Amino acid sequence: MLLGMSVSVQASSLREQYRQAEQALNKNDVASFKQLRQGLDAYPLTPYLDFQLLADRITNLSTPQVVEFMHRYPDSLVADRLEGRYLHRLAREQRWREFLTLYPQLPSSEVLQCAHYRAKWATGDKNTALAGAKLMWLHGGSRATACDPLFDAWHTAGGRNDDDIWQRMLLAYEKNDHGLVTYLGRQLSPAAQPASELLQSLDKNPNQLLKGDLVRVSGEAQKTALSLALAKLADTEYTQVMSLYPKYQRQAGLTNAQVARIEQKLAQRLMYNRTHDYRSWLDSRLPAMGTEDLFELRARLAIWEQDWQHLPGWIARLSAETQQDSRWQYWRGRALKAQNRHGDGDKAWKLAASNRDYYGFLAAQQSKVPYALMKKSLPSAPTLSQARARWPAFSRTEEWLALGNKTAARSEWYHMLGKVSEADGLALGSLALQLGWFDKSIQASIQLRAWDHLDLRFPIVYRPDFQRQAQLLGVNEATLFAITRQESAFYEQARSPVGAGGLMQLMPGTAKETAKKFNISGFRQASDVYRADVNIQLGSSYFKQMLDRYSNNRVAAIAAYNAGPGRIDSWLRNSGSRPLDVWVENIPYRETRGYVQSVLYYSVIYQDMLGQPKTFITPNELNYVY
Repeated sequence: MLLGMSVSVQASSLREQYRQAEQALNKNDVASFKQLRQGLDAYPLTPYLDFQLLADRITNLSTPQVVEFMHRYPDSLVADRLEGRYLHRLAREQRWREFLTLYPQLPSSEVLQCAHYRAKWATGDKNTALAGAKLMWLHGGSRATACDPLFDAWHTAGGRNDDDIWQRMLLAYEKNDHGLVTYLGRQLSPAAQPASELLQSLDKNPNQLLKGDLVRVSGEAQKTALSLALAKLADTEYTQVMSLYPKYQRQAGLTNAQVARIEQKLAQRLMYNRTHDYRSWLDSRLPAMGTEDLFELRARLAIWEQDWQHLPGWIARLSAETQQDSRWQYWRGRALKAQNRHGDGDKAWKLAASNRDYYGFLAAQQSKVPYALMKKSLPSAPTLSQARARWPAFSRTEEWLALGNKTAARSEWYHMLGKVSEADGLALGSLALQLGWFDKSIQASIQLRAWDHLDLRFPIVYRPDFQRQAQLLGVNEATLFAITRQESAFYEQARSPVGAGGLMQLMPGTAKETAKKFNISGFRQASDVYRADVNIQLGSSYFKQMLDRYSNNRVAAIAAYNAGPGRIDSWLRNSGSRPLDVWVENIPYRETRGYVQSVLYYSVIYQDMLGQPKTFITPNELNYVY
């Protein structure tokens, strides 16, 4: 006990000294900082102080100082940050040899990639520089101004000719970057202007192709512009394009590749619309011009129409690797059994059921065989003292958590996982689980792709809160865990790009309305969604609303939790009473489709973790009219 008190007092003292040193740095009181910095070598966060001192004086640093810092704190987050900032400075000052010596490989950022190729040019490796310049140039969006000198050098050396400009113009057109299309058009030579003017005209007014006489084109560039415009129009005016493109094919002499581009867009739109219009055309042309994505879309359309006779044929057009996926093994089995080919169907379902995913569990339930959980045991965790001694980043993570800065702790942990071996990462994940750092055990499983270590991937977090809400609301506890795992991976401070916050990722408006409806007194201000106990009440209560709305059907309620009940109501109205598996497979939003499938199969895993009987789809959900 006395030893524990001594450690606590020492940590508290060092924290206060660190705080004072940080304040001195912020005031630019270097003399006081240096005094306070003495004696802080043992404090885990001291690298942040040393980083701040150097970063604030980046314009006066020398390369040896940066290298020394990187050697002092190898594999650290702050070493990478200082290196990145210093590379930007070297690029601005065109100190190319130092740039390549410090970081010889290709950086990840756009600006530093351009600097890398400029450095190659300046140090004599012009072939690499020119190839890199073209690679950076051929992009459908704007590039950073820092890349302009690279492009200028490439142009001076004979690069960035009309063909290069035209190729980028086509990329910009496909990306709908209208300003870039116009800008690039001005850079073309007079000889290339006819094609440029046609493309710009079609960019501004694509519907001109649908009115009056056929637009006359000549030359390969204009034919390319025409084919791209027709392909784009096919997404909104497929009926007119269907009758027009053969005429343009004859008049303009479009190539097979150009025609295929138009036909692929037409096929995609026809299948998205689930229309029977032009079905004979679609099925006759698709084998010749189809892609893997289009064959998948056609197979999904056959599933929607429950065309079990033809579905195996479309699945057979997928690549051999894709056909082995649990999804297509499940659907192949479904189709074969509908044709009374039960033996072959059972074989397909057996293959599917060997997978731990939505389709594997669906096949297992249909076949009445056990779910393939395939759970691996975790390696033993190191002791705290071993982890602190071996991985300085572990101590920094630990200290940020002690200070309540979960964001900084998460960054340190993520960076550390990227630097260690798989064995070490699993050991760290095991320790995180032991310490109750559940979001970090999940991070470890994801970064290491340790899919079979279910303890890491699916921890039991805030069990009393979830259990209480499940009992109070009559909601399945395992489903609440599954939703939380999918939404936030149990990171309390999670915030989505659209503003949803907390464990179960609630939008501010939804949180406010739910708190009022269910009289949740703990929610008083928007920031309360980041309090786990409050958020679990809000999220589980909102999910209960969705369950009530859809007659206690988890499948529809889970979809509504993700996409909103308005969309689900619309999808159900227009689905024409499909079976559950058919309806889920054809949820229009890929994100929601994946979300529903993940939450359903996560629920089975959490049932196992909680020691509950395992049920994938309930009879109520199977018999629900979708």
